Amino acid sequence: MPHSHRSMARPARKRRLGMGLSVLAALVLLFLVAWLWALPAYIDQRLSQTLAERSGRQVTIGDVTLTPWRHQVTLDGLRIAGQADTPVFSSQRVVATFDWHSLFESGWRFERIDLKAPQLQLIWRSGGAWNLAQLFGGDGEGGESAPLRIAQLNVSDGQLDWINRRPDEPLTLSLKSLDLEARHYDNSNDRPFSLQGQADWSGGMLKGEGEMGFSPWTVDIDLDADQVPLTVLSGYLAYVMRAEPSSGALSARIRLRAGRASDAGTQVNGQGEIEGLEMRDPDQDKSIARAERLAVEGLTFASAQPELTAERVSLTAPWLDVTIDEQLDTNLAAWRPPSSSSGSEDGGSEGGGMRYAVGTLAIERGAVAFSDRHLPRPFELEFSALNGEWRQLNSDQSGDGQLSLEGQLADGSPLSIEGAFDPLGGALNGNLNLHFERLDLKTLAPYLREFGGYAVERGQATLDLDYRLDQGRLQAQNHLVLHRLKLGEEVDASATDLPLKTLVGVLKSDDGTIELDIPMRLPLNDPGAVDFGSVAGQAIREALENLVSSPLETLSEVVGDDGERPSNGAEPAVDDESGGDNPALYERARTRQ
Repeated sequence: MPHSHRSMARPARKRRLGMGLSVLAALVLLFLVAWLWALPAYIDQRLSQTLAERSGRQVTIGDVTLTPWRHQVTLDGLRIAGQADTPVFSSQRVVATFDWHSLFESGWRFERIDLKAPQLQLIWRSGGAWNLAQLFGGDGEGGESAPLRIAQLNVSDGQLDWINRRPDEPLTLSLKSLDLEARHYDNSNDRPFSLQGQADWSGGMLKGEGEMGFSPWTVDIDLDADQVPLTVLSGYLAYVMRAEPSSGALSARIRLRAGRASDAGTQVNGQGEIEGLEMRDPDQDKSIARAERLAVEGLTFASAQPELTAERVSLTAPWLDVTIDEQLDTNLAAWRPPSSSSGSEDGGSEGGGMRYAVGTLAIERGAVAFSDRHLPRPFELEFSALNGEWRQLNSDQSGDGQLSLEGQLADGSPLSIEGAFDPLGGALNGNLNLHFERLDLKTLAPYLREFGGYAVERGQATLDLDYRLDQGRLQAQNHLVLHRLKLGEEVDASATDLPLKTLVGVLKSDDGTIELDIPMRLPLNDPGAVDFGSVAGQAIREALENLVSSPLETLSEVVGDDGERPSNGAEPAVDDESGGDNPALYERARTRQ
């Protein structure tokens, strides 16, 4: 071939090759553009199908935007349907950086997911299962594995509503303004993922850090709560006591474990305090207790037993209302769980109920308002400046709580209480010694209805009360010192045939005091059945017998040399052999029961 022909063929081949390459590049570019155009729709369809299959709920995505050079997809308006118009999950925007291999595999692998303003309803059903367990679990529909791996998940301005439907009345805890970071989530294995974050909890702050897993369910998290309103926990406190919080701010540091991380059900360990606490009786809608501060150390709760214990509980400036009503019931039943408030007769917790234990209950500047409304005249008494400790309180035992308390009455009279008594135990058992110094007898007027048939006009009493409680019955050895006792008008002429006013004068010492020992036995279900004034009158008769060395010597002081008549108008008995003295009067005093 001539040289001119060869030189003309080369440019032609080059032009044909260039045209072919241009067409191929155009086709590749067209395919790439078409693929990128169709890819968002494919991702939308595949993500919606995957989420719907795993959750068993309708899934919608408002818009899908792809940024290929960043391996990034943006979802706007993601919703997983719930009941009515409330989705179980929604997010204004989801920005995900994914592995390209996810487009050709059955599962999804994400390097990072950012959720903006998501809302999640995590529901604990009555049967114990979680509403989204299938979505977050490792097995898809038909038991096939559909891996979901997320290296890092970030949540900003989220909301979590945890709904517990296991109780008869569902309970909801809501966290808002939630900022969260979770790492290494992989539903193809049973290893928990790590997380940390913080949220607004009804005006307080909650921070958390730890591990969590959905399949199997696992929680092991350290929580830090600051100034959380106690009222948000009302539903859960209702299982501990009938009393309800009306105010109080909780600050606490606790460790929460549940599921595989615990061998005792849900476990809570930690410490905390409540400021500005106030509790109310739900039946009467009135305040029954308050405290400037309640601090708990060494708190332990385990739901499997169930058990609630604390190493130390400190109360600063507590106030407690104690009321006995017309039916001899007390408002103290509000401090027991609903199941035991009307349960066993002895007031203890029934089998299967929660166990309580407190190592030390410390009281500083305490006060008690006591009122007894079952008496004809209501009785009220204020205790204040109470300081002391109550140790080893335990609902599994009785009579072992060691109490040491000092304070004063409203009029400034000092008091002290020492002994062993445990109100958390079963039947009332224990030993207590109560000491009241110079108590105004007018304060006890409703109980001291009469003193041997006479009204009490004035006087003070120093009391040493030695109580023995045995299976709900009280046995008492009381030492009573009466100061400046003055009896008023006679109110019951049949109460005694003794000249009681004169006998009181006989028993008085040089400093004007009368000392009496008064033993008593009575059932605690009707303490008002005993008229303590009548009991004291009987004690005076016994003291009279112990005081004198001779009936004649006593009667010379009682009736006088002029033969004074008894104050109730009874005729004095005559004993001819006694020379007109009245030994029969003494005999009646000695033998009267």
